[in-house]
Amino acid sequence: MALTLAEICFMILLQFFSAGFAEKIKNEIVNYLIQKFPERKVDYLIELKNRQENVGGFESCDVKVKVLGSGVNFRGYQTFKVLVSCEDSVREFFVSALVRTFENVVIAKKNLKRGEMVNSEEKVFDLFSLEKIETTFLRNDYVCDISKILGKKLKKVVRKGEIMFESYFDEPSLVKAGESVQVIMRVGNVRVETVGIAKNEGKLNEMVRILNPKSGKLFYGKVIGEKIVIVEIEN
Repeated sequence: MALTLAEICFMILLQFFSAGFAEKIKNEIVNYLIQKFPERKVDYLIELKNRQENVGGFESCDVKVKVLGSGVNFRGYQTFKVLVSCEDSVREFFVSALVRTFENVVIAKKNLKRGEMVNSEEKVFDLFSLEKIETTFLRNDYVCDISKILGKKLKKVVRKGEIMFESYFDEPSLVKAGESVQVIMRVGNVRVETVGIAKNEGKLNEMVRILNPKSGKLFYGKVIGEKIVIVEIEN
């Protein structure tokens, strides 16, 4: 059955309204995510996955849209609870969307060897660059903040152009086996400093065995800095 000119015009107007309504939803989802995750520096692209059949009756008014809630993530497939109002009419419904995200991510500028130390900001920018890429489906530990890898070393070989993940890096050993270390003995408010010999490697806050070179006795201390351990002794 052929459509009348009036019916065709009505369908065109309805499609135009629906497109405008969809854009309002997308914009409000972006605003909602920016407020919910203010620490993230993200460019969002929203792709709605369900049609807005629940807006019938709003075609002739200025629709207001508010996102009320979503899941715990800021990217990927999500469902948003949306409030739509127009004059005295108010409706709530759920919108499924793919939230695509684009962020500045740390990328290797060259092939890097296992054990490479990132021990200064100058070294960071010699080894890595920040490039804006899509992060929608990357695993969660991709590196956006240079400070998160400063002072660490690579645990694996990395190829030029590869995305950096926090799991690629390890805290360096601040104490090494066989080297002299500063030992801080603390008993209550009393503090005594001496020198010992580390018997094993240790990272920050790890416990290491220390040899007293004068008495030949072994004891344990916690690593608190480079070549520094502290020993807490109870009264």
